[in-house]
Amino acid sequence: MLILKILHTADWHIGRRLNGTDLLEDQMHVLDQMIDYIKEEEIELCVIAGDVFDRSNPSQSALKLVNEYLYRINIELGVPVLAISGNHDSRSRLDYGSYWFEKSNYHMRTSIEDILKPVVIDDHHFYMIPYMDVLEAKVHYQDDTIVTHHDVYRKITEDIREVMDSEACNVLVGHMFMSRAQASESERPLSIGLSEEVGTDLFNDFDLVLLGHLHHPFAIQHDNIFYSGSLLKYSFSEVAQPKGFRVVETGEQHKCRFVPTKCKCDLVHYKGSFEDVINEQIHFEDYNAYFKFELTGLATIKDPMAKLKMIYPNTLELRPVIEEKEKSRASVDINKSNDDEIFDAFIKQVHGGELTEYQNALFNKLFKGDADETD
Repeated sequence: MLILKILHTADWHIGRRLNGTDLLEDQMHVLDQMIDYIKEEEIELCVIAGDVFDRSNPSQSALKLVNEYLYRINIELGVPVLAISGNHDSRSRLDYGSYWFEKSNYHMRTSIEDILKPVVIDDHHFYMIPYMDVLEAKVHYQDDTIVTHHDVYRKITEDIREVMDSEACNVLVGHMFMSRAQASESERPLSIGLSEEVGTDLFNDFDLVLLGHLHHPFAIQHDNIFYSGSLLKYSFSEVAQPKGFRVVETGEQHKCRFVPTKCKCDLVHYKGSFEDVINEQIHFEDYNAYFKFELTGLATIKDPMAKLKMIYPNTLELRPVIEEKEKSRASVDINKSNDDEIFDAFIKQVHGGELTEYQNALFNKLFKGDADETD
């Protein structure tokens, strides 16, 4: 069997915004690293397993960026590209011009009609399975027994086995949620409940399965089934996840390794006190990272987000955390408490102490109409 050196990537999500912040420069930063790797390591094939774009109607800047990097990989470096559409992509947009793009060995698959026609490179047969929903497959196959994503891929793999060349290296490229795999918040659900999960047993006849959709590169542990993971962290649930792409060397014994990329601005999720953060008692490696703070001590702070951004300019999210002692001070049932008790609880929560004689007298004057020495 001939050896083929494949770069496996997916889930670029070009055009993605994080809490309203444009990530195009961050995406260019990691794509440049991938381009350098392809050039330096003499990659022979690039596989993109779906979700090139983040939305079906991408911006002009997102379109320009994707076209630029595909051109650099496919035309400038002369590396064949195999790509499929994911659940975020517009099929019609990705499929535009695909017939003549194949003249430069850029193969885009977006249609269910093409799944039995492998892309053949040397003795490797690549079965390209774009994302499809259950209803689409049910209508295409005219099969009412198809009710889950597992049913969809059961039917697909059954059909592929009938035409598969057992002497070739058979590789499936797909975009799906593999059973028992680990998901993140930023992956858009494919369906409701567990009907989106696909069992690994369906793919036993394939030498390799290269997948997109889940953003964690180690979302599943399997000898022949791999996620590339996303190139960037796209939600704060992904803070601890490694990001990059995979390199697969085929042969009698397939070799697969994960290659991490370095992000332009990392994501940081910090929980603690506002006082410690604003006084820089906590050390962060990069003050320009994208921050999500969950902080105590915000009750008396005016515009805490503006103050944080003076030190951490890319603060994207701030959530208050109420300490137990604050909760106890605020635990007044207004339906069962009189005015004195409610006002007393308010003073304790805001100022952290009991009513002074003056405050008590002022309350009686303003709310009860009492005349006293506060005049």
